[in-house]
Amino acid sequence: MKKLIVLLLAVAMVGVAFAQDAAPALKLSGYLNTGFKYDSGTDLVKLWGSYAGQISRLRLNAAYTNGDFGVNFRYQSNDSATAPSVTQALVWGNLFDKMVTFKAGKLNDYTWATPYNSFGNFDGQTGVQVQVKPISGLNFGVFVPLTAAGATPTNTFKDMSIAGKYSAAGLADFLVNLNLGTAANAVYGSVNVTAVENLTAIVEAKITDITDVANTLYLDQYVSYAMGDLSVGAYVDQTFGTPFGWSVTPEVDYVMGDVELYASFMVGSGSVWSFDPSVSYTFNEKSSVKTYASYDNTSTFTVGSSLVFNF
Repeated sequence: MKKLIVLLLAVAMVGVAFAQDAAPALKLSGYLNTGFKYDSGTDLVKLWGSYAGQISRLRLNAAYTNGDFGVNFRYQSNDSATAPSVTQALVWGNLFDKMVTFKAGKLNDYTWATPYNSFGNFDGQTGVQVQVKPISGLNFGVFVPLTAAGATPTNTFKDMSIAGKYSAAGLADFLVNLNLGTAANAVYGSVNVTAVENLTAIVEAKITDITDVANTLYLDQYVSYAMGDLSVGAYVDQTFGTPFGWSVTPEVDYVMGDVELYASFMVGSGSVWSFDPSVSYTFNEKSSVKTYASYDNTSTFTVGSSLVFNF
């Protein structure tokens, strides 16, 4: 904890030094999610930040920008600030009138990740990424993983990812990401329909072994339609193989000013089900709190409250 405090003070002092200069610029930001949860299955009350899905997440971000080049840095703890670590540390740059973007280091990138479950993201992975954007809506390129220990050139490029995304205005976003680094290659893909106002419609696919698609294919679909402050939708997924698995989760969301009411009911293969309501209150643009509950087919009851503060 002392090391974290020293680091925060050091970065803050650097921020003050640069604050007098309009460009280049250093921007500091952060995030804290904490709270509590009671689980009847264990009869325990524990510290838990439900937004992050961690005991208590503390995050410090620093972004230094100088024209078309910059540095990004993230220091994070998922355990009440007792075990902090660097989760992002990279340099980036735009070349050729922003037609090419490169990133190198411990990355933060979700450009070629599927929009709902973020399959194929490079957050926290170390290496070099090059994005090429020759025309409006098209972004493709490669990610080459690199480690401190190193690897032969042949092995390095055998482990790279090749990906691309095309946004057809008024129609849909199309994405495919081929990861050559797994034993038998993995493929991620998605279609995000943008043709209908107020409608969210996403289809995603994940194949962890292209030589055995029938047993390693995972699909999910998410549909939601907003009618003013009321939104209704459903999340559906299918896991192929033996046995075949599936789940369907209808949901409803209603916003009344600073208050948001949400409820979902999941039904899945193997007679699995779960009812999950929550109430969220937004204090201001920086902070909010969510109180939630859950009850499932095992007669387990969970209740908790989670606070998010951005700074």
